[in-house]
Amino acid sequence: MLEVLEATFGQWPGDIQSASPSEFFRWKHVAGPFGPSTLIVADADGAVIGCHAYMPWRLGVSGRLLKTMRGVDLAVHPSYRRRGISMAMRAAATFPDDAAFMWSNPNKQNRPGAHKAGMRPIGNVPRFVQPREALLRTVRRAGARRSKAPEDLRVEAAAAAEALRDGAAASLLLARKTWRGDRMATVKDLDYLRWRYGHFDEYRAIAIGPGSPGAGMAIFRARCHGPLWVADVCELLVEHGARRTVRHLLRLVANAAATDFIRASFSSRRHAASFGFLQTRGVTTLMTLPLKHSLTPDPARRTSWELSHGDLELL
Repeated sequence: MLEVLEATFGQWPGDIQSASPSEFFRWKHVAGPFGPSTLIVADADGAVIGCHAYMPWRLGVSGRLLKTMRGVDLAVHPSYRRRGISMAMRAAATFPDDAAFMWSNPNKQNRPGAHKAGMRPIGNVPRFVQPREALLRTVRRAGARRSKAPEDLRVEAAAAAEALRDGAAASLLLARKTWRGDRMATVKDLDYLRWRYGHFDEYRAIAIGPGSPGAGMAIFRARCHGPLWVADVCELLVEHGARRTVRHLLRLVANAAATDFIRASFSSRRHAASFGFLQTRGVTTLMTLPLKHSLTPDPARRTSWELSHGDLELL
């Protein structure tokens, strides 16, 4: 499977330097907090020529738990494309009886096959960025390129693994985090955070204690985006959703990493604008395949979802 993934994507995983492909594979598909993935392979001529994985994923909404399956890592070796292999792997998939639906955020190349397999488009998750002054200078230097490698960017923040080692603060923030009751969100506890962000050096965390403006934690990573640097804010854990705390954490992230812009998730364009973020043209497309009837809320409606940036990036 690793050979097929690397032949398909060139580099797998992308943007993660602190783990080998085999270590990343075990982290993602064996050690997941919701259970191991279901792995499907296609073989021909004595070799694996295609692979597809489904990660068990738990979503919470209105005090209820929804068990779902998440389609990831669909790859067909370049030498065997356009032979119906991806559709055959999709058809071979079986799901647990208690799974409510299957969903994914497929790339552009995989969306047509997902449509043929019966998946419904949910809609696009917008991306929001906050430009920094350095970005404007870079744009004015047409054709400018960074000379530093990604690992050379200095980030003045503790590693996420270190920040989550004593999990009392994070557990308290998770317990007090306000989720919109009518929207589905990933079920997160301390074990989830440690799995998701504690295994890779790229992820950093900034925490502030109780008081004014309030307790909170931001988990982020800095990486290259073409000629620019971006700080991806993956999680904002904020006591009671206090806006002053969110604004303060975003400012601390901006000060910790000298990136050209910051990227984060917000519930709406208006919400993002209140923190100085603009919507970009790039989006993440979600698709779903219901496995049960009369699901509430309807997973095929974009307004039924509330996902963080960390729910989508890398996975």
